[in-house]
Amino acid sequence: KNIIHMLSILYQVDKRDDQTWDCEAYSESRLLEHIKEVLQKFIRSEATDGHLIDPNIWRNASESGGKLAIYCTSFAAVVVKILSIMLSMSREKFSKHHREFFPVLCSLVLVQSDEIRCLVKEVLELQVAPELGVSI
Repeated sequence: KNIIHMLSILYQVDKRDDQTWDCEAYSESRLLEHIKEVLQKFIRSEATDGHLIDPNIWRNASESGGKLAIYCTSFAAVVVKILSIMLSMSREKFSKHHREFFPVLCSLVLVQSDEIRCLVKEVLELQVAPELGVSI
C-alpha cells in the first residue's frame, strides 16, 4: 500500500521547468505495474474465496486489514487506495491508461465489498464516462 501511495504522489506531481528529475516518467510504469498486480490478484482471490467470507467483513473493506489470511480481505484496503488514486488522476493521466483500467473496473463490479463497488461506480462516472462523451 505504501509503495503504491508513494508512486502515486510522484506520478501526480506537476512538472516544473526547474525540475531536473522526471517524477512522472520514473513512477508511471512502476505504479501501473503494482496496480495491475494487486488488482489481478485481488480479483482472482475474491472470485475464488470471496463467497466464503462473512458479509460483515466486507462492510468496511478498508478497515479489514490483515485480520484474515485471505488475499481478498487483506488487500481490500489497497484496492480502495488504488481506486482513490484513479479518482484523483487528472483526466489526461487517466486517459492514457483507460484501456488498461476498464477491464479491471468491470471485474471489480462483482466483488463483495460495497465500499469497493461504490468507488468503482465513482471512477466509472467521473473518469470513464467523460472518456465516452457521456454525461451523468
